[in-house]
Amino acid sequence: MSNDKLPPKDNIILFPSSRIVEKPGITTPPSNNEYVKRIQQKQTKEFVETAVDDISMNLLRQLYDLAIKTEKQSFTKDLALVVDMIRGLVYRDFDMKHPAQRLADKLVEVSSKKGSAMSARIDYGNIIDREYPDQKVKSSKPLSKDLKEDLKDLNDTIAFDGEDLNTDE
Repeated sequence: MSNDKLPPKDNIILFPSSRIVEKPGITTPPSNNEYVKRIQQKQTKEFVETAVDDISMNLLRQLYDLAIKTEKQSFTKDLALVVDMIRGLVYRDFDMKHPAQRLADKLVEVSSKKGSAMSARIDYGNIIDREYPDQKVKSSKPLSKDLKEDLKDLNDTIAFDGEDLNTDE
């Protein structure tokens, strides 16, 4: 394209910059902190829900691939609990409250010994006070003292820290 086809630039009149008035909330961010917090919270909730939906669909796909009977009502109940616990985990990471966090706080006791990673112990007795009526529980003999110590030592030596995970493999 040649320069002789372009319109001449001497006919452009600039608008005076001193006459530009910005309306609040349209071009400038609102100054109301409460409004900003509500927007951030809404966007965080949308992010969390989308992330949990993606995680749950991938989990469901993997369970289906393992030939787990996904059509059972008990499966749906168990999966719903797992997904909601994941939701509580992700919300907690964003310092947002979710009822699943209270359940986890009631069920799980985390301990950390000097020089080892954290370990978690789930105690269902904190929320379940009866056994399943259709299952008979056999009484068991307590473990011998030597076996208890061996298991305790084994548990203390097994450590997990998230740095061992490598998702790039």
